[in-house]
Amino acid sequence: MVVVCHATAQCPTVSNFGVRWVDGAFGIAGTEVGSQCAGRAMVMITPATVTNARYIYDYKTLADTAKATTATTHAYNTPGPYYIVQLGTVNGRPSMACGLVQVFATSKPTFEISAGCKISVQVKIDTRGLAYGRYLIDYGDGRPPQVYLPGQPTPVYTYTTNNNYQIKVTGEGTGSLQGCGAVSDVKIFQSLKAPTPIANAAVTLSDNQYPRVTVVLDDTARRVKNYIFAKSGTELVRSRPVWTDSTVAQKQICYQVAYSDVCDSRVGLSPPLCTIYAENDGGQLRWSGESPFVTPVVRYVVDKIGAEGRVTESYEVGKATSWLSDVNDPDQTVSYRVRAVSDAGLVSVSNVVRIVRTTQLYVPDAFSPNNDQVNDLFELKGQFISSGQLTVYDRWGEVVYYSNDWRKSWDGTDKFGKAIGGGIYGYRVDYIDLKKNTYVKTGNVHVVR
Repeated sequence: MVVVCHATAQCPTVSNFGVRWVDGAFGIAGTEVGSQCAGRAMVMITPATVTNARYIYDYKTLADTAKATTATTHAYNTPGPYYIVQLGTVNGRPSMACGLVQVFATSKPTFEISAGCKISVQVKIDTRGLAYGRYLIDYGDGRPPQVYLPGQPTPVYTYTTNNNYQIKVTGEGTGSLQGCGAVSDVKIFQSLKAPTPIANAAVTLSDNQYPRVTVVLDDTARRVKNYIFAKSGTELVRSRPVWTDSTVAQKQICYQVAYSDVCDSRVGLSPPLCTIYAENDGGQLRWSGESPFVTPVVRYVVDKIGAEGRVTESYEVGKATSWLSDVNDPDQTVSYRVRAVSDAGLVSVSNVVRIVRTTQLYVPDAFSPNNDQVNDLFELKGQFISSGQLTVYDRWGEVVYYSNDWRKSWDGTDKFGKAIGGGIYGYRVDYIDLKKNTYVKTGNVHVVR
């Protein structure tokens, strides 16, 4: 037991209570008044010289004397300074004693971890306002905890093997706060492994103009310092995994990629990844076959691009590197791009290719208008034709049939509706395509009777 000095700044004095008041005394079991930890119960010790002792555990003003209690145990739950006042009787006279107790938090310790190079870790503990005189750092590798005292340099620990480790910190009170303690939440530390080769990367055309190269690392926890993009033997170092090459446009070019970690360890350059370059080859769409990915192309898709730049139709073409446009497409001028897909789901697109398809007109060279339901009509077929007219001549150049609608079939009758005789007749088709271009096609047709 220690007698309390009551003349502190915020403690009341005996004279505040009256001229008959004298000094009392009290102590706290197992420790001195001065330091406590939140949540731990204090046991007050009253000396035999003091009788009728009552205690005020959070004294602020004289009015708090109404809070005096005979309870001799008390626990503070909130950190901070508290004044304890004892009221009692000494030798028949009223007595008063006062002391300050500082209550410290027993919250879970908090800490931050940062990786050093290779397999070392730095643990920075926030010791502010806590009751702990020392900390035990468990690095999760089975070794005894490391003791850390507040004010010491931030500890650095080196593991013997690469792995994932669970780190936790235990705060322990010392001196008068012995027995106060709490354990932190666990944090996971992943030691820095040797860099692994890039498994996924892609190059694609951005906005139909410039190549954009993207690196995708499967290990999202890897601590990357720089990404390396190589072109034609020249390496460019960037901090982000995406780079747009604005020095070239719409031609095939190949790149290689790599990266370095925070310890300046670097992987080798990847296999080449090349832009898809598509072109019109006589009305057929063809494109380069080099992969735009680190891995091979799984499949190609041809996208038809509408006037607003949106995809209006898509055609699966497998692993082919050429494609003949859809014969059933009614548009004479079409725009296509090629889309490649990797096994990891990465996508690369080519430049957009504009194709003006040739106007097609088919004229049969014979028909047999004998009403046997087989080849009875002279029918013209075509594609991308907006209008046209058909004229048929006999051997003397006389017009035997005329129509200003090229799609209307001829049944082998003349302009008076009379069946013409069998033989060879000449024809002329004048037609206009969807682009307002004019064409003339002439030839002979055999009327079989």
